[in-house]
Amino acid sequence: MWFFYALLSAIFATVRRTNEKVTARSLNHFSIGWLVQGLSLPVICLAMLCWHAALNPWTLGIRFWLPLVIIWVAYYPLNTYLYVHAYRHGEFSKILPLQSLSPLFSAICGYVAFGQQPAGYAVFAMAIIMVSVYVLNMRGRRMHNPLHMFTADRANLYMTIVIAMSAAAGVIDTIAIRASNPVFYSFMSTLGAVPVLFVCARLSQVHEGPAIRKQLRSLVTSGTFFGLSYTTYLLSISTGQLAYASAVRGSSMFMGAAVGILWLKESFTRQKLLAFVGMAAGLTLFALTA
Repeated sequence: MWFFYALLSAIFATVRRTNEKVTARSLNHFSIGWLVQGLSLPVICLAMLCWHAALNPWTLGIRFWLPLVIIWVAYYPLNTYLYVHAYRHGEFSKILPLQSLSPLFSAICGYVAFGQQPAGYAVFAMAIIMVSVYVLNMRGRRMHNPLHMFTADRANLYMTIVIAMSAAAGVIDTIAIRASNPVFYSFMSTLGAVPVLFVCARLSQVHEGPAIRKQLRSLVTSGTFFGLSYTTYLLSISTGQLAYASAVRGSSMFMGAAVGILWLKESFTRQKLLAFVGMAAGLTLFALTA
């Protein structure tokens, strides 16, 4: 069942990202953050009602509240800033494929935190993915300097940090989910993110009323699909291993890259094609080892 939830999460995430690529051009990072989070709450509330997942939060212990507070205060502000910056300045077909590294970071975090050890073929799959990411960003002198793809392109660097942070957050999420349930945790996580990101937006001293009204339709779409994507992702990691669920969810990168090439008219080269094939092979092999 985790595979189905992870695949749904990938599809929903693609729609969300496409809309956020548009809104990122005219709105502050944190404004997008709190608005999308807030507009996702109706979907998450509906899921909580359908799954009868509501709990009394005051009866939950430290294993629920401590991870939740860490996610609210530390993860959401930094992740939102880096995420929107990467989308604003990077090409979809370059930054989204970096998400193929998610299984690598998730496997490391899952092993350290829960002792979840990937199979031998999974290690080979991660090696294929890393080589494919290298090929995607290889250009001229970069062939001899793999780190140049990060030092010379902040969008690449920020997206990679976001992926690593999300893997670590997946561990924290899992701890809190085990102390409650996936849907209720997604509700509480999102509910707390809204005021935190709103305060960050106010501290940024931005006044974007007209721009928000102009982008309201895209924001509602992003919020709706964020709620769907986040809820199905938490359902997937609650029923399957973190690294494997992340690998299937990572298929959204190909959908997003296709949007970048077909709709945003980004370049499509043989080098990109070779890299995409390698990433697809690595992710498929990784998922098959589950």
